[in-house]
Amino acid sequence: MKIWVVAMIWGGGLMGMVATAAAQQAPWAPTPTNASGVMLGQATVNGQPASAGDWVAAFDPQGNCAGAAEVILNEGLAYFNLPIYGDDATTAALDEGITGGEAFTLRIWQAATGAVGGHPDLDNPTTFSGWQNTNGAPMPDFGDPAVSYDFSVSVEVSITCPPSTCVSGAVATPEWTPAGGVLEGPGITGVYWDPAAAGEGVHTLTYTYEATTAVCTVEVTATPDATILTEGPFCANGGPTPLQAVTAGGSWSGAGVIGGFFDPSTLTPGEYDIAYAIAANDLGCAASEDITVTVFPAPDVPEIVVQGGELVATNTGPASNEVAWQTLFTGELVATGVLFAEPQPGATYVATVTNAYGCTAVSLPLTFNPIGVEEVGAWRVWLDAEGQIQSSLPPTQTTIFDPTGRILPAVQPGALNIVRLERNGAIRTLRVIPHP
Repeated sequence: MKIWVVAMIWGGGLMGMVATAAAQQAPWAPTPTNASGVMLGQATVNGQPASAGDWVAAFDPQGNCAGAAEVILNEGLAYFNLPIYGDDATTAALDEGITGGEAFTLRIWQAATGAVGGHPDLDNPTTFSGWQNTNGAPMPDFGDPAVSYDFSVSVEVSITCPPSTCVSGAVATPEWTPAGGVLEGPGITGVYWDPAAAGEGVHTLTYTYEATTAVCTVEVTATPDATILTEGPFCANGGPTPLQAVTAGGSWSGAGVIGGFFDPSTLTPGEYDIAYAIAANDLGCAASEDITVTVFPAPDVPEIVVQGGELVATNTGPASNEVAWQTLFTGELVATGVLFAEPQPGATYVATVTNAYGCTAVSLPLTFNPIGVEEVGAWRVWLDAEGQIQSSLPPTQTTIFDPTGRILPAVQPGALNIVRLERNGAIRTLRVIPHP
């Protein structure tokens, strides 16, 4: 009975796969015939015992597979029990195996790598004569299982690194062939590569299989840092402030954001979210950060009023606000409080109001020109023995201040009061501490 096969020849006949009626699964599938002899021995690959799943096969001079067998592992050695079939004389059109005068060669297929090797190598194989039909028994010249046959297998070792990335990039797995080697390099743990563990720089990864090593390189760059440096707080009357982050080049968004600036004057006092995002670069690395900034209320702009020989700041807001007087050109601090009692003729001053949030407002500058007064020499103001204010002429206006310059509704007993009296543009000021 004939067994029909369908054969695929790989690599110019180095390896054939066939599908038989028995659905044999093997790297090589010979065509069994009624004539066969068995070859016994041990298989080594590059000096080491063959591995589980490896197959040894015999080939005739025409490259036809005449027999194949999987190695059998025992106590660290790899044995093979190889049936080598003879040619079926009744099928002249097919060359199934060895004829009486033909020699044969041995090859091995390595399961772990898919590589094929020869004995001693593929380019210069040993030819074996003396095949006999022993009806499936060991052949006299090839029946010693202690004889070792070494096969030379050249394995292509390769490694492909993961794509370059930044420190915060994803953990990846390099690709390599064949299986069973050793993967090493910065950031390698087992079969995984971690860019954070590798750190910044260009790294070399190696894959070693037996005595062959393949290398590849992968670059790790710094992760973009989206940390926002502009944090505030801001005052509601502040001008546009440049927004800054550790890594420039990203985009800003949020209330009050105009391009790369934050303009608090467009907002009412309160808290607002600002976002900064750096789009993914060529390595796929991106970064972003969100912060909340505070916009504090700002005081109203104060106004300066000339009252005789003094300057008074008005529109200064709550009593908790602080008022400071400065010369316009030198910035010298010359007085505090709403009253500036000794301005110099011809000098230019500004009044600055600062509220409890540290926000300020500055008046328009004013150049002091004193107003001419009447009765300067005739009008006297003093305190009598009882501590009461006396005036030689009736004042047209009386204003009471506390020591910080805040206007009071009346003299406060037991405290220092500053009383200013005005008459026809002339000013008199007394410091009064009434008894409680």
